[in-house]
Amino acid sequence: MDQSPLADNQILDGRRFVERFAADGNPVQAAFWVKTAEEGIWFLYIVTDLVDREGPAAAYRAVQASMQKLGESWVSSSEIKVVGPGNPIARDLLATMARNPGRFSTRFGSATLGSVVAEQTYIYPPQIFTAALANRMTTEDIGREIVRLMNRGPGVLQSSRVTLRDGTAFQGLPFSLQLGSQQAPIVQFIEDGQVAPRVLPLGEIASIG
Repeated sequence: MDQSPLADNQILDGRRFVERFAADGNPVQAAFWVKTAEEGIWFLYIVTDLVDREGPAAAYRAVQASMQKLGESWVSSSEIKVVGPGNPIARDLLATMARNPGRFSTRFGSATLGSVVAEQTYIYPPQIFTAALANRMTTEDIGREIVRLMNRGPGVLQSSRVTLRDGTAFQGLPFSLQLGSQQAPIVQFIEDGQVAPRVLPLGEIASIG
């Protein structure tokens, strides 16, 4: 029986993916690695009601979209399984989490999850995906923050970190917000280290702060 542990790089990049998936607006009820006796390899399970609401195909499309934003990763999409809260493995894991609430990751050895014998399991703390989802800004929030930044009083103005929906980010000062009924709102920034203004549709911005 192969008892090889989960690699640190898998744990770290698995966490990066879970945070990215939640920050992209996908609900997450649990996230955990499981190595079953039958398959003998590690899989990252994401429990999300997206599976029940929109179907498995839509859930896996959301996984691919979040994976593309991560760049290089020790976790591949083939290692990720998305399941609904009613899945037998997910149901038993959620019950385990309810009995053992905490802010820290949890490891345990042999256990039965649903009808599957799990040799090893690693559970991520719920805070990593609840915090990511809570910190996600709506387009209205972003617009209000841009207006506030542009209306700051005189003095030395500090650049803001602007994160885009493709996962990239830059430091810049907003100086123009163009609104119109016939086109999407446009924001112009003075980007740190650049001469030409950076022009972006408001909808491409994921957060600013």
